[in-house]
Formats: sequence, structure tokens, C-alpha cells
Amino acid sequence: MINLLIGNLGHLFVILSFVLSLASAFSYFQVTKKTDPFAQKEWVFNGRMLFYLHSFFVVGVVLVLFLIIYNNYFEYHYAYSHASKHLPVHYMISCFWEGQEGSFLLWIFWNCVLGIILIRTNKNGKLPSW
Repeated sequence: MINLLIGNLGHLFVILSFVLSLASAFSYFQVTKKTDPFAQKEWVFNGRMLFYLHSFFVVGVVLVLFLIIYNNYFEYHYAYSHASKHLPVHYMISCFWEGQEGSFLLWIFWNCVLGIILIRTNKNGKLPSW
């Protein structure tokens, strides 16, 4: 029963991270449409908070997938296809990005890390004007 709970939790995290990434992109798009500086600051703040939430759920998906691989929950196709009970821990970590889904998730994770770094280092709080 706990094995199914972990998978359902991961599925929920995937859906929430996708919806939050769309909402964050929409917020940043709205910044370009507004001329009022106060409205722009509100949309930038919303975009940042939505991106932080998106990143939180992406980390949740990463942890859930690692738990599935590490605990050998072979009822999940990804663990069944890429993991084994005889692998040492460092190979189990590499099982994470062995398949296409794990590779995409790894790229999403690094995208979140880079996005957070860019948000935190942007001192003036403005988006670049193109």
C-alpha cells in the first residue's frame, strides 16, 4: 500500500509542477504587457513565487523517483527497467538518469536550480527589456 502511495504522490507532484510552471510563465508574460510599474512588480513577484513552488515540486519528484529506485519498488516500470537489487548505491544514483524520463527530470531539476540562481542574483527586480 505504501508503494502505491509514493507513486501517487510523485504523480501529483508532476502535475502540480507542470501547472505551476505554466502559471509562472504566464505571470512573466503579463509583466511584458503591463505599463504600470506597480502592476509589473506584482506580476514579477507572482512569477517568482510560482517558480519557487514549481521548483519545490520538481525536487519532490526527484526524491520520489530516487526512493522508488533505491527501495527497489519494481512494480513501477522505471525501477523495473533500470534498477537491480545487486547494484551499489552509486550505480543506483546513475539509474536515475539512465532512462529518457529520468534524463528529462534531471534537465528540469537543473533548469530549476539555474532559475533560482538567476532570480536570487537579480538585484534590481526587473526583467530585461528586449
